This record gives sequence, structure tokens and C-alpha cells, in this order.
Amino acid sequence: PRLEDREAAEKELTAMGPAILELLPIDATDSSAEVQQRLGRVRQKLEQAMATAAVEASRVTMPKQTMPLSKALEEMVRQTGNRVIDHRSRFAEQPIDPEITVDFDKTPFWEALDKVMEQADLTVYPFGDERAVYLVDRAPNTPTFGWKACQSGPFRFIPSELIAKRSLNVANEGMLRLNVLAVWEPRLAPIGLTQKLKEVKAFDEDGNGLPVDVQLGEIEIPVNPNAMSARIGIPLVLPARRVQEIAKLGGTLDALVPGPVETFRFDKLPQAKEARQRVAGATVTLQRVRKNDQIWEVEIRVRFDEANDALASHRGWIFNNEAFLEGPEGARIENEGFETRMQTRNEIGLIYLFYLEDSLEKYV
Repeated sequence: PRLEDREAAEKELTAMGPAILELLPIDATDSSAEVQQRLGRVRQKLEQAMATAAVEASRVTMPKQTMPLSKALEEMVRQTGNRVIDHRSRFAEQPIDPEITVDFDKTPFWEALDKVMEQADLTVYPFGDERAVYLVDRAPNTPTFGWKACQSGPFRFIPSELIAKRSLNVANEGMLRLNVLAVWEPRLAPIGLTQKLKEVKAFDEDGNGLPVDVQLGEIEIPVNPNAMSARIGIPLVLPARRVQEIAKLGGTLDALVPGPVETFRFDKLPQAKEARQRVAGATVTLQRVRKNDQIWEVEIRVRFDEANDALASHRGWIFNNEAFLEGPEGARIENEGFETRMQTRNEIGLIYLFYLEDSLEKYV
């Protein structure tokens, strides 16, 4: 009943951090208007903190000790949420489990993995089928995975290829292209990457600027939903023959990254109409459920406060979200497909189709 106690409770909940989000009620309509307002503020602050943390580097803490490689990797996965897969057997390599020494204190994930791979003589295969770090044997006389790498938060950038071409028939005609491999922690699932060429700066060994070919304006880099890497091609104007190297390269990459996956559950489906649930900046509305012979049509609308081009027509990530029915004993009924009903900059409407021989009453 005391104002100062209510203020203190709100501050305490906020100070507990994003870990308590799953314990806070999403729907507090049965509470007083003030409780709803305070809980709303707490959720907003914690969801913002969680979103901010999602684009920071994961960190590893392991006191100095010697342990098998497999145990070290297992602990790194537990602490960071980044899947790491020993892929050596797929490459006809003989997996061994050597003893390695760890000594990490809030060490960024990629830096900790570098030290583990160096001791086990491993490297990363960045083109696997799943969102995970695939480890394979490092071939003799090949550089380590972190060779010439630059790290920014959960991303790592590695120069991988330099292509130069000069015309012998036309004066001053040629091209120079630097391919950079962008790798991110597997826990992330970037929706899109954009490189504004005007923000890229390159310099030769004498400190002179190397012009970037900005005719394209910006480069949209396609991202495979299950990938953990993408190749970025930086077009440069071919310099004079006296230039021996690109000594320095810098720029800014825009990454559109979703926050944590949230679950929306709706019950009493046959009676449901315009039922809404909101988490952070996303609102999911179950508009209606309709039966068409033995097919049930479940119409869903997903709206974001600000989608930031995440729903652009060439980005299909939204269609990879799971939608299923769940029976009384947890039996899962997958949808038979879906139809897109409408789409705007911040909103999309979908109709999911389910085949059922019995009533929908017992499903959520």
C-alpha cells in the first residue's frame, strides 16, 4: 500500500535482469492499473537489455585447468549458447580428444575458441548445413582461423581473397576486389546484412587512400537462415602498379538481427477471435479459426512496432517460424502449409492449414 515500497519493488525487479522475464506475467489485466503500468515498464527495460545483450560478444569463464577438448567445448557451448560440432569424421579425419589447457575470464567467444583450436590444431569449416561452428583438422602450412581477423561484438571479419584484373587493351581499365568472410556466433540468426560502400576506407602501405568503387551505393548480402557466415565483396578502384598492399581496411556493416525467439500460445481456438498477445515490440493476433471440410484454417497476424525492413519481400525469415497445434498430452500436429493473406512494412497476415479428423476443442 505504500508508494515507496512499490517504487522499491519496481527497481528491484528491474535490477534482477532479463533472466526473470519468463517469470513475469505477460497478461496482467486482472491486476490494478498501476501494477499493469509498473510491470509494463519493467518488461520494457528488461526486453531492451536482452536485445542489447544479444548483439554483444558471448563470454567464456573457465579457471585455469587441463581437460579433454570435448569437455572444454561442451562447457563453452553451455555458457554461450553457441553450438560447436566436431566435424572431422565427415571429412574422413580421425577425431582425437587431446588434453588442452584453459584459462578464461570473461573472454570473448571467438578469442576463447581460437586458443582451444590452436592447442588441438583445428580450424573452422564455415559452410556447414546448420547454425553451428564446425571444427575440422587444420591442414599443414595453412593459417589459423583468426589469421588477420578483426572482431566486433559477436562478428568476426576475415580477409579471404584478393582479385585484381587489368586490361591490356584499354588504358586505365581494371578492377580490384577484396572478399571478406563475415562470421558470426551461431546463436545469432541475422535477417540481412548491408554494406554501405561510402563508409569503407582503405589505405596502402604509405598511408594513401585507396578509392572504393561506390557506384553500387550499398551491397545487400544474402543470408542463408542456417548459415553462420557470408561473403562480402569490397570493390576497389585498381591502384597504380607501385602499390604493393592494402595495409588497412575499415568500415561499418549494418546487421539486422532478431531478438530471442518467443512463444505465443492461444487456447479455446474454435471461439477465438481477435485474440492478441504482445511481447516486446511484437504483437501476434489470432484473428479467427475456420473449418473447411477436414482442414482447419487458422488466421494469424504478426505486427512489429517497427520492423526496420525485416519484412521486405526478399526476406523470408518470417515464414520459417513454427506454427503447430498441441494436444492435451503434448502431441504436436504440424501445419500442412500456409498462405500469405496480407503484408505491409510492419505487418504480415498468414493462414495456417491443419488437417484434423477430430474436433479442434482439445488443441491449443
